[in-house]
Amino acid sequence: MLGKLEEDVLLASLQAGEAALPSEIYARMVDAPGGDRVPQFGAVYTTLTRMAAKKLLSESQKNDAAGRSRRAFTVSAAGRLAIRQSMTRVQALGGFAWAGAMS
Repeated sequence: MLGKLEEDVLLASLQAGEAALPSEIYARMVDAPGGDRVPQFGAVYTTLTRMAAKKLLSESQKNDAAGRSRRAFTVSAAGRLAIRQSMTRVQALGGFAWAGAMS
């Protein structure tokens, strides 16, 4: 099961596309609705590293605009499965929770 930050990082990574730099992933999180509540960049970077170790992301090297080698991340098949399962769970629980919660 994924934590909220892991979900957000995976979704932002999917939006950023293949071989996305951490700064590109972070920018997606900041630009999303509620982006004023995004954790610090260091927390996101640490989460990317941890998720790569768990094989939810694959890691490669990519040159940035200045030609420097940077770490880049792509959501793996295991990461896609994990986010799909997590979103299915959120939808199922959300449907149940909202059934009478607001009346």
